Amino acid sequence: MNRIAVSILLSRTDNWEDVLLVDRNPKLSFFGGYQAFPGGTLEPEDAAVPIDNLDRLSERSSQPLGEDFPTFVAAAARELFEETGVWLGRGFDEFDRSLEEDRRLMLAGDVTFLELLTWRAQRLDATDFTPLCRITTPPFTPRRYDTWFLGCQLPESATVEIIDGELVGGGFAKPKDALDKWRAGEALIVPPVIIFLQRLSNSTKKDFVNWMQLFTSYDEGKLHHVYFTPGVLLAALKTPTKPPATHTNVCLVGEDKVYIVDPAPVDPTEQLKLWNLLDELIAEGRTLKAILLTHYHPDHVGAVAECQRRYQLPVRAHRDTMAELDGFDFGDPVEHGQDLDLGSTPDGKPGWKLRAYHVPGHAPGHLAFQESRYQALIVGDLLSTLSSILIDPSDGHLATYLESLEFLELLAHGTVYPGHGPPTREGRKAIRAQLRHRQQREDQLLAALSSEPQSIEELVSKVYIDVDKKIWEMAGRSLTSGLIKLQEEGRVEEKNDGYYVAE
Repeated sequence: MNRIAVSILLSRTDNWEDVLLVDRNPKLSFFGGYQAFPGGTLEPEDAAVPIDNLDRLSERSSQPLGEDFPTFVAAAARELFEETGVWLGRGFDEFDRSLEEDRRLMLAGDVTFLELLTWRAQRLDATDFTPLCRITTPPFTPRRYDTWFLGCQLPESATVEIIDGELVGGGFAKPKDALDKWRAGEALIVPPVIIFLQRLSNSTKKDFVNWMQLFTSYDEGKLHHVYFTPGVLLAALKTPTKPPATHTNVCLVGEDKVYIVDPAPVDPTEQLKLWNLLDELIAEGRTLKAILLTHYHPDHVGAVAECQRRYQLPVRAHRDTMAELDGFDFGDPVEHGQDLDLGSTPDGKPGWKLRAYHVPGHAPGHLAFQESRYQALIVGDLLSTLSSILIDPSDGHLATYLESLEFLELLAHGTVYPGHGPPTREGRKAIRAQLRHRQQREDQLLAALSSEPQSIEELVSKVYIDVDKKIWEMAGRSLTSGLIKLQEEGRVEEKNDGYYVAE
């Protein structure tokens, strides 16, 4: 189920020349270390907060607000007070306690926002907010938020004060200046805020509000320009992949020169979303250079043929991948350590490169790609941030896969883009977690083995007792890869279709 949230574009000026960006604590599991707008999830008490002028706000809005909209207004006011100290209550106030003291009590859980409004005999005014859009987090992440974005002007004489906790700082910035810092690699900004800053930096407030009110969720309309790293545009599209994943990440790398990494979807509707996105880039004056493949598995190559036909691009991959695919007009094979020219970086520096690395194990010709400016690393199916990766003995090799993971750990200085699931700034941590998981599975397998031969089915029932029986067939293939590794190391032997500990 999606979490319900609100996010507030707060500006000091009526024309929104600047916006407040808050620094999320690096220790947070969700976008830790990133800059964002203030905001948070709704709480039950928000529905009871008194709000005036809701009818006036509805009349002024060009979009339907919904019966639950007042709850978002209350949550926005509450979150602003919690996170920034900005109070939006209106009405009679002869209270003998300061707002600073009330805020400390509220943060400590001793009082609620509704109680503070009641004690101060105050209410909220809906017209203090401008409805912008209601969107849901794209489906590349298992943690999805249904979020109203609201605009708001800082009240006269009010100041912003961040208290260390979930936030560790923040300040007002002009949208263009914030984007310049992001492109220079000096700041991380959550993807939807990047989209809004880009539009706001080139629009009047009126045009921006009109554009925002037509903005649709990722899976309802055209693909958003989702950037975790400057110059790496992420498009998560539905594919016939293995659960729990439902989408495969397509990465468009470059600014003036763009490489399409893993055009994946099979479904024509999903493909059309990708073509519309590519057509947008072409209309902006960008040049599509080539299609790059991390490997040949079906959930990564479903749109390659149509992409090549539409845009007359060469398909480039490792020679082992090329040997597995027919019907494409291949360019030269991509070699380990080879650099592809990206032109200038998003912040205007020359000599930007995309380097390829041969990292087999999941598939023989598997490649990873790393751009040279921000060290973003596209790893295909060497890593998933949703689950462990299947190493199928039909074309995978577990020992080689582990060696490739250890190699990638040395490269993971920037954001890591997996084939499935959200990108992560904690790439090394994610890789180490996968290595630990593989070691734990191996330890479980060794504990299940004995001197008597056991079948794959018998071993799966012991080693994978913690997973749904519906995926035991797939687990059996993974376990077989683990047994092959142990056989190669001389620790396990096979007899009569059974496996046992070597003497």
